[in-house]
Amino acid sequence: MAHEFTSGILMNNEKAWHDLGEVIDGTLPAREAFSRAGALFKVEKTPLYYAGAADDKLETVPNRVGIRRTDNLELLGTVGPNYEIIQTEILCQMAEMLRDDIIMDTVVVLKGGAKVAFTGKIQGTETEVIKGDKIHRNIVGYLGHDGYTSFGGIFTDIRVVCSNTLGFAVSDGKRSGKQFTIAHNKIQTAQIDDVLRNIDVARQSFGTAVDDYKRMAETPMEFEAYRTWLSHLYKMPAVKQEDGTLRSGVIEDSPVKWNKLRNAWAGGYGTNIDGVHGTVWHSYNAVTEVETSLRTEGKTSSRLQSATWGHGARVVDTARQSAMQLCGTPA
Repeated sequence: MAHEFTSGILMNNEKAWHDLGEVIDGTLPAREAFSRAGALFKVEKTPLYYAGAADDKLETVPNRVGIRRTDNLELLGTVGPNYEIIQTEILCQMAEMLRDDIIMDTVVVLKGGAKVAFTGKIQGTETEVIKGDKIHRNIVGYLGHDGYTSFGGIFTDIRVVCSNTLGFAVSDGKRSGKQFTIAHNKIQTAQIDDVLRNIDVARQSFGTAVDDYKRMAETPMEFEAYRTWLSHLYKMPAVKQEDGTLRSGVIEDSPVKWNKLRNAWAGGYGTNIDGVHGTVWHSYNAVTEVETSLRTEGKTSSRLQSATWGHGARVVDTARQSAMQLCGTPA
């Protein structure tokens, strides 16, 4: 399997990505960014074969075809025969159509080209939850050639001080309208235009999200309450004791995770901002730092995938819903 990160360009001197790709000051037009990131390759369908029972004859795999790059012939995924290829050119065109709405931040190629994504800051969405604690809304546009990842985008809120992803990723996006996707067998120009109209919805709904974050910042939560909340959030399983009885699971039963979460609460990014410490906002951001911040330990490419498509996104989504319930507001 190809290494997760293949190539990319990281703009605006984005230090959260310093271990990957080309880092530059300022931004670039979408097409130049895609080109420099190595993201304008083409893919094609190819037959799949297996060894037959007699005379080592190769037989064609029925009802499946491969998707491979045309430049290096690397196989990226397997799909059904009705799968319609969407070239990365279409993703680039989407980014170009948003040029008046976003500031391009990154373009990355993952797993040899099985996934391609760009991120951009939506203009007009930067604000403060409390004085000195800025957030803004991003768009992540993505396309997959792996047979699993669709073409579409996700709107995420980013805490500037730590690059945490504040939810609204895949699972929450589907529920709240902050994600849009187009299946590979249904791609049409009209649908792409409809996708682009979502940018206005994202900008309009940003104010509601900010109100939620401000309620978190106004609701107290000290360390012991944080510890108890984590035990419920991570659904720690019951533990069998020496006498054979069961006790409720606690976050300390996962020492590696607990150490990270405790350190993030005690001295994570933004904890020194006046008004943050000892609030639900403080606790929530400790979780987002551990699960999604690209400035914490671990390969940045892995953390990008987790924050956008994977486990980190699901945990942060659940944490946000739970945090809002603690504030007395339905999520």
